[in-house]
Amino acid sequence: MAAQANQGLKTKKRFSLFTYLKETKQELKRVSWPTKKELLKNTGVVLTVVISSTILVWALDSVLSGALKLILK
Repeated sequence: MAAQANQGLKTKKRFSLFTYLKETKQELKRVSWPTKKELLKNTGVVLTVVISSTILVWALDSVLSGALKLILK
């Protein structure tokens, strides 16, 4: 019974660096790369969100820090 269960399993493939690199190269050919315009636009969006989030966290930290100082006085 155990032999029948093992027949359906594939044998374990050995790792081959050459095969890995070949398959990676093939996969990269199928990637849809952004145009320069799309890249610049998306980079601008990311930077805007990161800067806005940083300012928001800083402001929230300042307010809560000030409130904690008033409470502990």
